[in-house]
Amino acid sequence: MYQRVGNVSLVFLTAILRTSLLLISPLSLGIIADDNAQNSINIVDELESINYEILDLEVSYDLGENLYDINLEVDNLKNELLFREYQIGTPQGGDSDWNESEQLILDAKIKLLALQEKIKLEGD
Repeated sequence: MYQRVGNVSLVFLTAILRTSLLLISPLSLGIIADDNAQNSINIVDELESINYEILDLEVSYDLGENLYDINLEVDNLKNELLFREYQIGTPQGGDSDWNESEQLILDAKIKLLALQEKIKLEGD
């Protein structure tokens, strides 16, 4: 009834395969969870970096550098913020970095808006 491969039946091989898959699955989920935790830490670091770039742009503006270049960088940073906002997504249970990330994004948006208003007032 069952086909034999050497001294082992296919039913036995199938049972071993299923058992090994069941044992490996929780390990994969743990790896995915660790990867998500690592990504959230990287997002916070990236958002802090964006905030420093905004400060650099404000200093460049105060030093009288080219407004076109500053506006271009502001637009690039806005796009970066939108990407990071998309990357964070909706908070999942137990994700403590979400509030910090959201606050960093909000602070960066406010700073960029203020810088754009300064540039606009100078242009008018």
